Amino acid sequence: MIFKNGTLLTEAGIVNADIKVEGGKITRISFDIPTAGDDVKDVTGLYIMPGAIDGHTHFGSRFLGAKEPIPTADDYSSGSEVCLAGGITSIVNFFESSNNPVSSLKEEINKAEESKVDFSFHFIVKKKEEITYLKDLFRIGVKSVKVFMAYDSIRLDDLSIMNVMKEVRSLGGTVAVHAENGDIIKYLQENEVGEEPIYHAKTRPPESEEEAVNRFASMAFITGVRSYIVHVSTPSSLNVVKYWQRKGAKVYAETCPHYLVFNDEIYLRKDGKRFIMSPPLRSESERKEMVMRLGEFYTVGSDYSGFLSKFKDEPASYRDVPNGVASTEFLVPTLASLMFQGELDPSSFVSLTSGNQIRLYDIKGKGMKEGDDADIVVIKKEEWKVKDWHGKMDYSIYEGMTFKAKVDKTFIRGELVYEEGNIKGGRGKMLKRS
Repeated sequence: MIFKNGTLLTEAGIVNADIKVEGGKITRISFDIPTAGDDVKDVTGLYIMPGAIDGHTHFGSRFLGAKEPIPTADDYSSGSEVCLAGGITSIVNFFESSNNPVSSLKEEINKAEESKVDFSFHFIVKKKEEITYLKDLFRIGVKSVKVFMAYDSIRLDDLSIMNVMKEVRSLGGTVAVHAENGDIIKYLQENEVGEEPIYHAKTRPPESEEEAVNRFASMAFITGVRSYIVHVSTPSSLNVVKYWQRKGAKVYAETCPHYLVFNDEIYLRKDGKRFIMSPPLRSESERKEMVMRLGEFYTVGSDYSGFLSKFKDEPASYRDVPNGVASTEFLVPTLASLMFQGELDPSSFVSLTSGNQIRLYDIKGKGMKEGDDADIVVIKKEEWKVKDWHGKMDYSIYEGMTFKAKVDKTFIRGELVYEEGNIKGGRGKMLKRS
């Protein structure tokens, strides 16, 4: 197979070249590759990017902050179809354990066999006793863990977080964090009288996130572990990350598409409960600055935590609404639209969606160089309006939104798995991570 006359989006910039695929691998990237006897894909006028990697999904999971388990709408099967439609060819999904983390990982691997995209895992450390299992998890293939600084049922104290960092550093892995100050949130929730969705934002202010980011980054600096802050929602938190980077900390920042597109005024809508996530959406001025500084982030992840409307609409108070939205299908269109509008350069686009994900999660065999898996996405520069979506969600925060970039086709190892709105196939494999 040869992709002919494409405009390649790479970390080095835009390159006009052909791509040859043999045996599911990229075997040649060059100008005017001979086409005799090959299946030729004419991609004239289209943009070619490496398959995106979403390092932040919660498929087949539950809301951890709820009194009773509330399942996400999409599992590995339907969630991976969402990925294909969004140009995402690999995911790193979060999992937790209620008993033995090693047994839980094996169960998670079995569930992930239904995935149509390649997959790996982050382990959520909810109790300090789980630290003793990390060596075995890493041996099986998990190379990253997550800790929480909010939600009483799962957050760790600072000493336990540092002990997690110490162990993960010795194993050569990465520690991620949900960085919000749980006590600030609790204080504000106890002293705010409102129950409407806007009070979710009022009780989780930027200062709560900024403080937790600073505390976590200082611990990462002291322990020397490689770490990253998931779903950074405000420029002030990014400033903290940049400060610690200048001091030499190996700490990185991830943001999500919804923080680039929406602001906290959405919580004033009649259906505002559906768009509650943590951290919450911020002010319009903060959103604009997030877009302006997008290139300073290391990765963009969707933080898929989609819940059906019945779970979102039923609670009387924002306090009882499961947190999360479904941004996976719109991650690539969001960033590609910003690129076509001149607000994000092509090299940063590729770094945010694949290059830095590969480096942060130590993923092998992915990218867009000779010898890599032929995970290739074809993008159209075309204006379109969101009217429907893939997966099991019965609403979308993106409904009615207009994008300037559209995923036209998705290939995994050279196999066409998505084309113009239709899922064509796909069988995922567990990612190799060093």
